[in-house]
Amino acid sequence: MTQPSQNPNSASESAMAAEHDLLAAILHPEPAYPWQPLAPEAEGYLANLETEFDALADDDLSTAIAAGWQTLAAQITTQMDAAQTAPQTAVGLGQMAATSVLDQLRQFQGRLPNDLLQSLANSATTLARSGQPLIDQLVQCAGDILPDWNIDDLAVLARPLAYSLRDGRGEIVELNLRAIPASAWDSLSDLEQARLTLTIASVALKAAKTDAGPGNNPSAD
Repeated sequence: MTQPSQNPNSASESAMAAEHDLLAAILHPEPAYPWQPLAPEAEGYLANLETEFDALADDDLSTAIAAGWQTLAAQITTQMDAAQTAPQTAVGLGQMAATSVLDQLRQFQGRLPNDLLQSLANSATTLARSGQPLIDQLVQCAGDILPDWNIDDLAVLARPLAYSLRDGRGEIVELNLRAIPASAWDSLSDLEQARLTLTIASVALKAAKTDAGPGNNPSAD
């Protein structure tokens, strides 16, 4: 059975309808295009649109289309600028928070090298907003500085400090600091370095959580 041939007039009408749709979107965003273009009530809308289209001179039409594209381009540029600015703002705020935490760690400059203090400040600033258990945050902070230590061993040393952070009590921090010799970092034993790192990490996390504000109070474990 032969297939019916396509009506050339139908194809032409479809192309014209598409052109009308584009012009309507650019030149006249209101009123909205009818949901059912073939419905009888849409005939008046389409007839009026065709009349306005025919009444436009070529120069007017080109100017209107160019103006529509300029508006669209400006909107796209604004959205792209906003998307690029948001991450930069977040990075800037993170750097400010890390600087604030580092200021709190200046008291330990004679006991821990400056680059290690900076590392603790950066790690604490990030982890304080992670929602992880406090003991995991402490272990991660110390692990960045003590890569040779086993995580489980660090967790054993960190547990009392995690409880201290959770309860807001500073006795454990003070006891640890008094028990560790106030000597140069390189002269400390591996165990003393680990305990000192975890202790200072707890101070850094407490400062970071204070800067982060309420609503971030993970459990000790």
